[in-house]
Amino acid sequence: MTEDGPLGASLNKAPQGTHLKALRSSLRVDVSYLSPVAGAVTALPVVAVFVVGLMAGTDSGAIAMAVGANLIAIASLVGAPRLSFRIAIIDAVFLGLSVLVGTLSGSITWLHLLILVPWCFGAGMLEVFDQTSATVGSQAVIAYVVLGRFTGSFLFAVHFSLLVMLGALVEVLALAVLRLPSSLRFQRTRLATSYEAVARLVIQDPNSTATNALSSLDDTEKTLNDPALFGRTDVREIRAIFDQVRRIRLELTTLSGIRVRLIAINDQIDDLRVAEALAPLSTALIEIANALRRRSQSSWRSSAAEFDARIDTLENGFSGSPESLVLASQCVEHLRAIAGQLRAAAKLVDVSGQESGKRIWRPSLPEFSSPDLSRLRTNALTLKDNLTPNSPAFRHAVRLAAAVPAAAFLGSTIGLPRSFWLTFAVLVILKPDYSSLLDRGFGRMIGTIIGATFAALLIGGLHPDIAVTVILVSFSAWVAYSTWYASFAISFGFITALVLVLMSITTTDTLSTALDRLLDFSLGSVIALVAYLIWPTSFETSVNDALANLYGAIERYLIAVFDVVERRHVEPGRVVALSRAMRVAWIKAESAIGRGVAEPGLVPMGTVDARSQLATTMRILRALHALRIEAERGITIEAASVVDDLAQGCAYALRTLRESNEENKAPSASLRSLYRQTEKYLKASEGPESLSIHLDELVNAINTATELAKVTED
Repeated sequence: MTEDGPLGASLNKAPQGTHLKALRSSLRVDVSYLSPVAGAVTALPVVAVFVVGLMAGTDSGAIAMAVGANLIAIASLVGAPRLSFRIAIIDAVFLGLSVLVGTLSGSITWLHLLILVPWCFGAGMLEVFDQTSATVGSQAVIAYVVLGRFTGSFLFAVHFSLLVMLGALVEVLALAVLRLPSSLRFQRTRLATSYEAVARLVIQDPNSTATNALSSLDDTEKTLNDPALFGRTDVREIRAIFDQVRRIRLELTTLSGIRVRLIAINDQIDDLRVAEALAPLSTALIEIANALRRRSQSSWRSSAAEFDARIDTLENGFSGSPESLVLASQCVEHLRAIAGQLRAAAKLVDVSGQESGKRIWRPSLPEFSSPDLSRLRTNALTLKDNLTPNSPAFRHAVRLAAAVPAAAFLGSTIGLPRSFWLTFAVLVILKPDYSSLLDRGFGRMIGTIIGATFAALLIGGLHPDIAVTVILVSFSAWVAYSTWYASFAISFGFITALVLVLMSITTTDTLSTALDRLLDFSLGSVIALVAYLIWPTSFETSVNDALANLYGAIERYLIAVFDVVERRHVEPGRVVALSRAMRVAWIKAESAIGRGVAEPGLVPMGTVDARSQLATTMRILRALHALRIEAERGITIEAASVVDDLAQGCAYALRTLRESNEENKAPSASLRSLYRQTEKYLKASEGPESLSIHLDELVNAINTATELAKVTED
């Protein structure tokens, strides 16, 4: 089967270069994501509990509280921009429970390893929810392995676990009260990155995927929806600027679909003219991004004026068939709309750049609510559904349950002086998919080298007293949390340094400690890689599930769009929400297919077919976006039975595609014949010609997807 456009070509490059790509990714540093103030706020509780523990005269207690606070700090970075207060409390409780159980069972090796098996399996299964939940599970195992190795009496175990929980709760409370700083530098940087991503989208081939831009927009939206920012006027301004770039992205997606259809009818000349007209838009968007970062006025006016001039030239230069002229005129309409949105965005940026950005900042506590029993039932069913060998989470859980205890047994058997780091390495490097394993593996390995070297040189050379140790702890924590988004390797390196500095108050040979960690981490990386290769994740099921979810999301969006086209009442915001859900589903499907291609070994034919289906769904999305935008501009029709029949036929075909893994169904009627009836009705009622063209593309794309899935032949 042939590949459909650049999407298939780009995915076909994998897995060649996967390892090199992971290495480059681990070495990348983006200084625009440095967050020194937020890093200091996050580090403050860690340093505070460490100092309090030292003042109380208990070195081990100081380490326990600092480690507990550090683990919550890491969870907050994973769950940024806002860590759920409920999840943070659960994390703190599980940390204390893990230390208690680990400490009580530590003196009995076989029992300690036996309990570790379900602990690891449970942590692995949390991957079915989200990355923050998975982090909570991993941290529970870390607490069990690293802190639970200290054996003692029942009272000692209770006391030690309470200290860890206390440090964690202090960090939770501090993060609840000390919210993000008022400058909004992080939010503006994220927004600027989104404008740059859309600027790159402008000059891309119309067939290419918009995943990078979509992911950037989703990250920015998540950042701006942080409840801690509720009510701030400067955030409202930033949200307004974000709304403009999101609308520009939607117009560009629709425009790309029209350009593809221009090319399909051999009108490459007009497509080249559209591409030339778009060039100043990319420049203007980058100028706006620069202004957002500098909090200044942008030099967008000359680029915007050039953009308007090129649109005028484009409008007067079209020629070709009647269908080509209709498509070309629609290109001009979308370009005009983009020009208006560009001007609105630039003016908003200019206004925000004139202000100092200073606002009254007050601490805020999270709201408490009663437990959601329906959500608990849904989570339980989700876990139950994933208890199958085909589930990536289940395979990951089994690998963890086997590899982590095996590493602990190996370290104990060969007499490694600090064998818990071997276990720790396997735990943090082993991931549900090969690409994540490589990305995080390289990052952690490089970070370990950086952190171990930094700690060994400083502590070995300075032999610091308590005061200097506190300064080193403060510096390591601040750098680790400030660089989390800028460079994972550097951040993990200073987390390593932080742990080594904390342990230096009870360890005399710091250089040996650093070398041990480096060696253990290297061996742990090998064990994690071998464990994955022995039983790799089966991506056939995850790809099918992702495509099924995508077709379901497209079906719901299609029904809503047809309602808008036929002037039916649609709840405000419903179309936007369905469009967002469809976009998220498409990104997840592309990610699942991409992970499958990155797996070691040969690429299965099923993944090749899935890539073709994914490229075809992009055609469906663009056609639906075009219908929606036309309707929002007033190009609608009265509700008609023939149009309803076409909508129901399209929805049924999408539903059949979603269910194709279970039943081999075929549409009850030909979509092409339903389209012809609709086309005749539109001509008879003098309906808009553009509507017929978009419906034609929609039907063609759905029929193509049906053929690719081998559900039926049209």
